[in-house]
Amino acid sequence: MAVSWTTMLRKHHGILINSEICKSIFKAIHQSSQQIICVKSLPILSSSSLNEVYILRTVLSNHNNHNIHPNILSLLSIKYLPSLSIKNSTYFIFDYADNRDLASHGLLYGGTEKQLTNEQIRTYLYQLLSAIIYCHDRLVYHCALELKHLLITRTGQLKLSNFEYAKHAVWRAMTIDIRDLSCFSQCPPELLLGDRTLRDSLDMWSVGCVFAQLCSSTQIESLFRGDHQIELLFCIFSMMGTPTDDIWPLFRKQPYFNVDFPRWPRRNDQLYDLTKVIGAEGLDFLKCLLIYDPKQRLTARTALQHQYFNR
Repeated sequence: MAVSWTTMLRKHHGILINSEICKSIFKAIHQSSQQIICVKSLPILSSSSLNEVYILRTVLSNHNNHNIHPNILSLLSIKYLPSLSIKNSTYFIFDYADNRDLASHGLLYGGTEKQLTNEQIRTYLYQLLSAIIYCHDRLVYHCALELKHLLITRTGQLKLSNFEYAKHAVWRAMTIDIRDLSCFSQCPPELLLGDRTLRDSLDMWSVGCVFAQLCSSTQIESLFRGDHQIELLFCIFSMMGTPTDDIWPLFRKQPYFNVDFPRWPRRNDQLYDLTKVIGAEGLDFLKCLLIYDPKQRLTARTALQHQYFNR
């Protein structure tokens, strides 16, 4: 009879699996220290596992300990099982963040009311931007910023997780493709229009989308929705207005630009409805994150200097 991977993990590494959090991710206990940990099961040669190890252990590592940044989930260790019969023989051991993320944050407050307050939203965004600054300073672009990858501890500390899709711009000319993003609805307009340049503005558009979701009562619906590139692009245009040369000088030079694009006026009503809880300063901050021209979009560092955080 075949020995299960959970038995082997306990035998070889003293890790006792407690329960499954979601597919391939488990809550566990390290028996010797009694520390609660998170175990992520991955195929040993998968590109995503190799990329996450490289980013967390080589690029973002501070070389002193496993705690990269207070707002980045720590990769404590990597374990292997000596069995060719076990498909997923690589196990990432992460710090445990109480199995709560911003996609299901209602669990954190123990009630049915899921609307975050302005102060809670501001606190989470501040922590997220702090983590992004740390990444961008090291030319790491997360490319997967969505609510389910933003974990929250019981003390309210945000932990940025899942670097499987992250890109390290070792060479400034490195490019990105839509398929490199984990969440299609967070795709910025320049990428939809064929600009493959890897830059920090890609993550900052996603921060704006996350911000808008946090302002809603359910956080289920994305701000922009579409099943394919042109549908998502037109959804953005219909809400934010079709770009003009004044607000985006290089709009007409984008690879997929079409002179026959519909010309929608800007609609502030939907953004206003989404952001009633955060006031005028919060609405202005959201608009600064969702600027069409990637060169004019806020960086993570300048975002923290916005008046929305000066309270």
